[in-house]
Amino acid sequence: MVLCGMSEFNIQTTTEEGVCHIRLAGRVTFTMCRRFDAFIDELFQEPLSDIILDLRKTDHIDSTMLGLLAKIARIFIERYHHKPALISTRDDINILLDSMGFEAAFKLRTHADSEPFFLEDIPLLEKSVPMPETLLEAHSLLMDLDARNVERFGDTVDALRDSVDRTAS
Repeated sequence: MVLCGMSEFNIQTTTEEGVCHIRLAGRVTFTMCRRFDAFIDELFQEPLSDIILDLRKTDHIDSTMLGLLAKIARIFIERYHHKPALISTRDDINILLDSMGFEAAFKLRTHADSEPFFLEDIPLLEKSVPMPETLLEAHSLLMDLDARNVERFGDTVDALRDSVDRTAS
């Protein structure tokens, strides 16, 4: 668990019999996006039968991290033709997921059928500063998820795209 001021946050995972369990805990924000995105890139190296994202210990999640969850769903659905599961018992998080259109990409649940025995922290990166490309991808994926998100994140995506384009030039 990482301490940041008064806030604790962590992302843990394990894969058991082809089912990948991912638990997000604490205040999960864009400061973790580069680390989480690198984990997602590695996640699909091995075949999976299911993914279970567990937000029951999540106190707060921002739009960048929601976008990365949408990335997991998109890749998983394209590859395996069914939705991953997302577990949340917090009313505030469930309202947020509903408002972002997450039912289109996830099997939303309020309980786990089973609990993994042991979860490990996802790997740390040498350099974990959020990259504009990751922020752009995450918010673009949210816009693709639900038409309501186009209005919410359109200006953000435009600004990030300009930043990425300026950096590339």
